[in-house]
Amino acid sequence: MFSIGFAIAILGGGLAAGLAAYGSSVGVGKAGEMAGGVISEDPDKFGSMLILQALPATQSIYGLVVAILVLVKLEGFGSDAMLDLELAPGLAIFAACVPAMFGELISAIWQGKVAVSSMGVVAKKPDAFGRAVIMPVLVETFGLFALIATIIILMVVIQL
Repeated sequence: MFSIGFAIAILGGGLAAGLAAYGSSVGVGKAGEMAGGVISEDPDKFGSMLILQALPATQSIYGLVVAILVLVKLEGFGSDAMLDLELAPGLAIFAACVPAMFGELISAIWQGKVAVSSMGVVAKKPDAFGRAVIMPVLVETFGLFALIATIIILMVVIQL
């Protein structure tokens, strides 16, 4: 039987992955709508549109990394101890996942919105792609900050 601490820790990793995937799907979906419109007018812009559309997908990778790290950290407790994980360590692991939960969710959605704007720029001025891609990449940094915060907190939590 699993302990409540174990269940809460797993919930943290699962929410980090799930919310990141949700945010990525919203961001990629928004960008895909715009990309479809641009490509219908000019099929030669497919490559640029694909790159801009794919950018919000990276947050789902970050969420998956967090879920894997949680599983690895729980495995570090040993199989018997993992199943009997007390409430406090389980809550600490869950709390460590909170930056990734919200950081990946929100940054992916906003990155999709900014990618849509960048697609509008590229639709009118294809030579501006390099500058246009910088804007959604800036939003990406906040997803990275959330991932880094979660990794650092997980490292500290496990050392306690």
